[in-house]
Amino acid sequence: MRGKLLFITGGLVGYVLGARAGRKRYDQIATAANDFWNAKPVQRRVTEVRDAALELVGDVPATLYKAGKKAVTQAVAKKKQTASPFPATAAAKASTTTSRTAAAKPKTTPKPATDDSAES
Repeated sequence: MRGKLLFITGGLVGYVLGARAGRKRYDQIATAANDFWNAKPVQRRVTEVRDAALELVGDVPATLYKAGKKAVTQAVAKKKQTASPFPATAAAKASTTTSRTAAAKPKTTPKPATDDSAES
């Protein structure tokens, strides 16, 4: 049903955009479409679909909040379980920091010394 509706809609849009009948025919088509859209049976269905969508979407924020809260709680609990019972010593921290810093710095090559007395 949905495919048929999309096909018909596409055909109508193509006709309106490609019609050479002029402004008068365009106005007739636009008036007919407006009358169809504002018809009571169509508006009744539009209202039903809107209400159904709002009911479904209304549950989404609460569900997302609960799921997010659960995920954060589990992550915090897991982090607490995997945390080392023995804190790292200052020397171990400094060693790690030094090796990271040394690895991040680019190595420079020393320039050869020039002998100024040889040039004279």
